[in-house]
Amino acid sequence: MPSKSFGETLIRSAARITEPLVQHELARRVARGDEDASRATERQGITELPRPDGLVIWCHVSDMQGALNLIGVIGHIHAEMPEISFLVTTRFRIQDFVFAMRMPENTIHQYAPLDKLAAVERFLDHWRPDLCVWADDLLMPVLNTNTNKREIPSVLADLGNVASAGPQFRWLPRISKSALHSFSQILTADEPTAQAVRSFGAEASVMGRLCEEALALPHDEARRARLSRQMDGRPVWLAAKVARAEIGQVLAAHRLAMRTTHRLMLILLPEVVADVAQVQKACDDAGFVWKCSDDLADLPPRVDVIIARGLDGLGLWYQLAAVCFLGGSLVERGGHTPLEAAGLGSAIIHGPHVDNYADNYLRLRDAGAAIEVATVPSLAEAVGELIVPDRAAEMAHAGWQVCSEGADATDALVEVLWEMIPMGASS
Repeated sequence: MPSKSFGETLIRSAARITEPLVQHELARRVARGDEDASRATERQGITELPRPDGLVIWCHVSDMQGALNLIGVIGHIHAEMPEISFLVTTRFRIQDFVFAMRMPENTIHQYAPLDKLAAVERFLDHWRPDLCVWADDLLMPVLNTNTNKREIPSVLADLGNVASAGPQFRWLPRISKSALHSFSQILTADEPTAQAVRSFGAEASVMGRLCEEALALPHDEARRARLSRQMDGRPVWLAAKVARAEIGQVLAAHRLAMRTTHRLMLILLPEVVADVAQVQKACDDAGFVWKCSDDLADLPPRVDVIIARGLDGLGLWYQLAAVCFLGGSLVERGGHTPLEAAGLGSAIIHGPHVDNYADNYLRLRDAGAAIEVATVPSLAEAVGELIVPDRAAEMAHAGWQVCSEGADATDALVEVLWEMIPMGASS
């Protein structure tokens, strides 16, 4: 069997030979639109961003979806150790605004350096990661072996198909074995992949497939129980994160739905607190009896609308409402994440404008956990249809299954990382 050091020698030799072609390769990629011209230097390991103080966990993925699949992992670790920073690198171009909007705040994005020695060394010199999570089926031998050479603990996670993990697996087994041995642990999506990895002489265990998940929102259980008793079994639907232009539409839909659903109550949460006054006025104009969420010590039976102030209580409202309309979707705002609502047991209604979270809405619609509407009458009809307990419960269960698809894999990876995080490291 060829030695590990011989494989590393092959990698470094190949990297030196191709180094002069880097600038030409980058120029071609920019010309094809494969690279963001304003950030092309990141492929050379050059960045204007400073390295955060303290521990940095570096996560490498192929694309935006790969990054989103790590939200649960990053969120769980950050909840316990908020001082840790996360660096996420991708091979493919992403939309910066989507990354900033959907990823945790303590997360930095950079494009992965080209798998050339100088670019790799500049990247590692600058970021000095304390731990690497490689969640990409494509290995980068120069980057992987140099990460190992610097004694940075690394885990290869979510590996799903060794056959697609780069041409080195088919043509250069010496290099592939060396790259695989760069990882402290290898966690695969399934048993066949684990067996394939073992055939290369490396150890592997099964973690399952990562999927994007939303961390459960906090809520006050005592307050939930009290409000639930006061609502006395009334059917309740929630309109969450409603854009200003949607306020009138939501209230009009509520008016229509009340005609067919006795004692129906709406909880309306505007997207921004500043719009609460406009909601109050719109309720007055429509003749609705309303209460604000901070004035619910006693809930009169005649209340038609509860107006929620701020997003802090969102977990509570999801828990109280069997059906939820997610705002920012009847108007061209791009929508809001549906996973929080699905994870807390709400059947979901949304408008057609959900581009910011299109992947999640598609997963939920395919599972039968979400319904799309486009007009006030269709919104009212959907509320009336889903407010029936059996129907809402069926959709809520389907939504919960979507949200929990990657939970076991997330938990498995987090458990491994806790054991690998170099506590007390000072970088």
